[in-house]
Amino acid sequence: MAAAGAPARALPAPARREPERRPTRVPQRRPSRSPARASRLSRQSLTVRLVVFVVLLAVLAVGRVTLSFAVVQKNLQTDAVARQERVVEAANQRLAERAATLSSALTVRSVAMDKYHLIVPPDVQFITVRHHAATHAGH
Repeated sequence: MAAAGAPARALPAPARREPERRPTRVPQRRPSRSPARASRLSRQSLTVRLVVFVVLLAVLAVGRVTLSFAVVQKNLQTDAVARQERVVEAANQRLAERAATLSSALTVRSVAMDKYHLIVPPDVQFITVRHHAATHAGH
């Protein structure tokens, strides 16, 4: 420890290490292609790309046709269901009209008289029973 008032002493800087140098690689030269070979490779590459493009285009066309066919089939099914719904609604309307006709009092009376041979009495008589007499009659 340094005493108070003593001059500060400088420490030496750490030594710097030089990075290791790797030997540089000399790129090897490829043999140059002949113009005829380069042209042939270019044509093959173009042919492959063209074939891939045509195949992908055909796949997309088939998918589009299939999708259109499915949409047409669903539209036909929907139309058939709508037609059937209209037929059922018309039948329900006819049945509702018939039920309304049959539930009228005159229709019920005529059915009772014609079908079940019920006779309407010419005069109707009402009997009134007193409450006191009804309770003692049961004994």
